[in-house]
Formats: sequence, C-alpha cells, structure tokens
Amino acid sequence: MVILITINSKNLDDFKISKVIKFHTNTSSYNNIGSHWNTGSLKAIKGIKSENYRVLNTKFLFKGSSRLEILKNISKFIEESKECIFYRDNLYYEVEIADSVEPEILNPGAYILTINYNVLDVYESEKSITTNTSNTININSPKHCYANLEISANTNVISAVISINDTDITVNNIKGNETISIGSGKVLADGKSKIADVDIWEFPILKPGSNTIKVNREDVNVTVKYNERW
Repeated sequence: MVILITINSKNLDDFKISKVIKFHTNTSSYNNIGSHWNTGSLKAIKGIKSENYRVLNTKFLFKGSSRLEILKNISKFIEESKECIFYRDNLYYEVEIADSVEPEILNPGAYILTINYNVLDVYESEKSITTNTSNTININSPKHCYANLEISANTNVISAVISINDTDITVNNIKGNETISIGSGKVLADGKSKIADVDIWEFPILKPGSNTIKVNREDVNVTVKYNERW
C-alpha cells in the first residue's frame, strides 16, 4: 500500500524520501488528577482530566547517490518537520518533534530515519456555512471545534446578535460592505481591531453533535468556518 503524505504542502520526494515505512498515531488518553471521596459524602469529587500528548511514530527511507547527499536531505527534513503539518488520508496532523534517533544505515545509498512527534492537533479541511436567519451545523468528530465567524451587511447596521447554541455575540456598528472576523482570539475589521464594538464572553466553539446558529437580522450575513477535530 502506498502512503501519500505531504509536509507543509511539500511532497516527501523533495527530501528524497523513497518510502514511508511507518506513519502511526495513537488515540487520545487522559490523566485524572485528584479524584477522591470526602468522608460521609454520597458521591466522589471529580478530579481534573488532562489530555496527554498523542504520539505520531514515523520511519522514513532515504535514498541517494552518496552518504553526504542523504545526510543533507535528512537534515533538511528534520529542520522542516520540527514544527510542521503532515497531510494524510484527508487529515491534517499538526505536530512538533518529540525525539529523533541517529539514522540507521542500511547501505551507503539508503538510510532509515525514525522520528517521534507530539501531536498538537488532528483536523479535517475547513468547512463553512452562511446564514442570515437560522441554521444547524452537525459536528461528526469527537472533539470540540473552534469556529471563525465572518459578519457582513450591505448597509450600515447599528447592532446584530449572533447566537451559537447558548452563547450570544453582539456586534455593534457594522459598516456596509465591511467584513468583521471573530475567532482565533481576535476580532478584526479590515485588519484592525474591532473588539470595542463586540460584546463577547468567549470565542465561538462548536460541540460534537448538533449546533444551532441564529442571526437576529436578515440583513446581516454570517459565515461560520470550522475544522472538525479528531
């Protein structure tokens, strides 16, 4: 079976990798910190659950005409992959190097490089919907998803309320043909901060399952962009 993988949108061929021997990530796991029973209590007090890093284990076969050529390509690949995004099977793997080992020499023209990466995130390609009334987004992945909003109107609007499930976001002073972006920790319009005109408690998040998106004005369009996370 041929494994087709890119790294930061580059082909592995660019580093003279002739074969992917191993590309495997484990599933999510959690630590439970501090759960205990109080004397006489009916229920245990729940602890804090922290997610461990998942690990991506890889092995790559490098080939070349000389030892020096192979070592140069291995060096380039390690530098490229110290913090990178792999793409395989319609999933993006955002990773950073956890540890690597000395390349294994098979013969003067072939080396195997083993690298283990900490997995920071695994997500699908971006999806989006646009609405000016009400709509539903179904998240099929098991993890919560960050949502990025783009809000626009053809004419000036004093105020609009966008609701995502039980969270309301009030946006004031929307200028005609202006796009306001909310998400990724920022509120921007034309590249400048718009946070003073937005009443927001937390940046929008979509939960696994059904999510209801509502806009209280039909003259305001809201585009919700998101990546399902695994």
